[in-house]
Amino acid sequence: MSSKQKLSLSRVGLSVMLALSTTTTLLPIHAKAQDSAPAPQTETEELERISVSGRLMSSAAAAAAERREQPYVAELLGMEQISRAGDSNAATALRRVTGLTLVKDKFIYVRGLGERYSSTLLNGALVPSPDPTRNVIPLDMFPAGIIESLVVQKAYSPELPAAFGGGNVNIRTAAIPLQTTFNVAVGTGYNSLNSADGFSYAGGGDDWHGKDDGTRAISADLATAQRQFGILTPIKIAEALGGINASNLAQAETIVRELGTAFNRDIDIHRTSVKPDFDGSASFGSRFDLAKNVVFGVMSGFSYDRATQNIEEQERYYSISGESLTPLNRYDDIRGTEHQIKMSGMLNFGLELGVDHRLETSTIYLRDTKDEIKIKNGDSIETINETNRFNTDTSLTYEERTMLSNQLRGRHNLPSLWDLAIDWQYTDAKARRYAPGQVEYRYLNETQADGSVFSFLRRNQNAVTYSFGDMQDNTENLSWNAHLPMTLGKAEITFSTGYNYFERNRDAQTDRFNFDTVGFSLQQLSGSFSDIFTDNNILDSSNRFKISNVTTQADDYLAAQMIDAGYAALEINYDYLFRLNLGVRYEDFKQVSLPLTADGQISGNVTDSVLVEDGFYPALSLTWFVNDDLQARFGYSKTVVRPDLREVTPVLYVDPLTDFKVTGFSGLTSTDINSADVRLEWYYDNSNYSVGLFYKDLDNPIEAIELSGSDGNLLMSFRNAESGKLYGVEAEFLQQLDMFNGSIGQIADNFFLAGNLTLSESEITIQRFPGANLTNLERGLSGHSKYVANLQLGFDSDNDKHNATLTYNVFGKRIAFAGVNGKDDAFEQPFNSLDVTYSYAPNSNISVKLGLKNLLDEDVEILQQGEILQKRTEGQSYSLSFSYKY
Repeated sequence: MSSKQKLSLSRVGLSVMLALSTTTTLLPIHAKAQDSAPAPQTETEELERISVSGRLMSSAAAAAAERREQPYVAELLGMEQISRAGDSNAATALRRVTGLTLVKDKFIYVRGLGERYSSTLLNGALVPSPDPTRNVIPLDMFPAGIIESLVVQKAYSPELPAAFGGGNVNIRTAAIPLQTTFNVAVGTGYNSLNSADGFSYAGGGDDWHGKDDGTRAISADLATAQRQFGILTPIKIAEALGGINASNLAQAETIVRELGTAFNRDIDIHRTSVKPDFDGSASFGSRFDLAKNVVFGVMSGFSYDRATQNIEEQERYYSISGESLTPLNRYDDIRGTEHQIKMSGMLNFGLELGVDHRLETSTIYLRDTKDEIKIKNGDSIETINETNRFNTDTSLTYEERTMLSNQLRGRHNLPSLWDLAIDWQYTDAKARRYAPGQVEYRYLNETQADGSVFSFLRRNQNAVTYSFGDMQDNTENLSWNAHLPMTLGKAEITFSTGYNYFERNRDAQTDRFNFDTVGFSLQQLSGSFSDIFTDNNILDSSNRFKISNVTTQADDYLAAQMIDAGYAALEINYDYLFRLNLGVRYEDFKQVSLPLTADGQISGNVTDSVLVEDGFYPALSLTWFVNDDLQARFGYSKTVVRPDLREVTPVLYVDPLTDFKVTGFSGLTSTDINSADVRLEWYYDNSNYSVGLFYKDLDNPIEAIELSGSDGNLLMSFRNAESGKLYGVEAEFLQQLDMFNGSIGQIADNFFLAGNLTLSESEITIQRFPGANLTNLERGLSGHSKYVANLQLGFDSDNDKHNATLTYNVFGKRIAFAGVNGKDDAFEQPFNSLDVTYSYAPNSNISVKLGLKNLLDEDVEILQQGEILQKRTEGQSYSLSFSYKY
């Protein structure tokens, strides 16, 4: 742990109070709770759902029935649907929802809008994201085993946070069961890319459980030196030793060299065979009758997933020509290996006091650890015009993403008080991204006259960079909702009101150290990494080895958010012909994000980093029950999308999805959104159809733009465009194929077909910015796809022993980043995904499942001017699992 980490609490408190005190409209930070309230529980939601080993068609129909009862436009996936389709986590399940696409298997785009326009709730409460580059939670962190259902609400309702763009995902975890249940499963998997050997290094430590054993962490000697001297240069250390003189400078240089031996240098890359993936899970739930009408329940679960996948990528390098950036006609080849460990644990308790009172606790722990090695052979500014030279860049990235959520919920029906219903929740959640020991270095390769290649570590003041990062988010949430029903003639009326409080404190810091190799000879630099940086070479004064923790990429910052919110709503159901829902939410929002200097001081003007706003956010929904099978909906709402903490903090970081360098911009403002929906839904037996129109008007949408980078690499940032709009049509169907007669009909009766299609257009108008010569000032929204299609063909045998699902998913090309200097916008190309799952259950307790992913063997590609800028090979994945349930 670094010295900065030990001061985190005091720095957070003092800095946040200082920032908030700069404006009289802000209140002191105090520990309260989150602005996200659970959605009002409909009668359907109150029912416990028993998971049976029935037909997938029935499960899909049950989910459709619950969606039918929702007052606002929503989609729902049940536990059985998720399991039968072979989805391993929340993210892969959601890509089958109408209008949703998935980015890097982590983030969802709703109706073609980027992940900034979606939000995530856990059992109705906002929880922090362990990904510092995104405001939303990476949904691949939630394993399928803890999910009871996924609800995607596309139309805003006032009990939800006002930060609502394309949609809100509510992850509802497994509830207390109606009977004793026990499940255990084990499985294995393999990716076609893993047929070749992968990469590994000896100095990684023992981290099979996804937690570094201290091998990568910043050493105690280094942390002590930072506390004592601050910036680790000979001049600064000499000053701390009593003054700059020959004796103190000599001692300081000795200290710097000795600190060099405190780094983990056992990181030589070697090839190794790739082991098959492994996953296992177990869950247990039961109920106990404690007394008359008093029931206690417990639900627990644990899962472990270890996966390794080789990396094959290509990218073009940008050479600088005048004021423009031009891609070369050759690619940089990237090879590597990613090792990933995922662990999750869940422990829920419930207490039912009769039928009117229910208390629940929920503790969820998620850990997602990535250990990645990437080796890139290509060009840079140093070798761009030299045919006999090229670079080999090596990067080691290790990060642990964790989230711990403790939740207490209650529901109370009070018949003696006019059937008043109250629900409430308190959530304390913590998220952390711990990334110790990230290493980057470059070898130069020179082709000699005899054809041999001479390779050496570059001689540079920044020849090697070590990074030690730590980001921690702490949130507290409190919310309550009250619902008062009454009957007035043929009208059933429900008044609702609620209060939400949300608070977040973030402390993000990174220690970066550079190795100076200017004093080394080329012969010394031509060996392996561990041979170059031996203790003897580092301590040898003639090599003039130095370390430095002063860089231009320091990304330390402190941030805080507070949201104080309340709402009132009214539902009128008139004679089951019309249902009118209307309400308004008021939010008081405060945010501060403070970049820090290398010595921990606030950088820049504090008031520039404060965002304060409040407003009213209305919502209206009208449902017309045309008949028992047909209903029509209309909805309107006004919402907001606010800039993320990282987007408004002017520090430099690397986007893990694109590998682009990104810097924040403190001048961002919020995006106001006006939305309208019209939808027609038809439900018939187990089949259902729907078609809808949607329109969104965006004021000041936030867009990612490309700035002029000094090193030829892409440098991205964020700016507000002037205006934007999104409109389109979406359709969905679920149909059992039982309309045929004869022998064909007997076979077809076991099949069903489900699918959805979204067609949409988007437009934005954006102005020119200094340092960003945008090519197109009118274009589509970044991340928007003009079409999204999903199709499922399902089979269930009569005896329910055989179940199979064929799933196809595709999205239209979408802007990855806007073009500059006359170049067209860069588009991520359509990705056609075809997956198959087959399950065999010889009896009601045992099942075996086979999964095949990406059967079309598609690659992820980003094109610009018809040329590939980035290409990532996904490979085909195969999985086999065995499960037993009681």
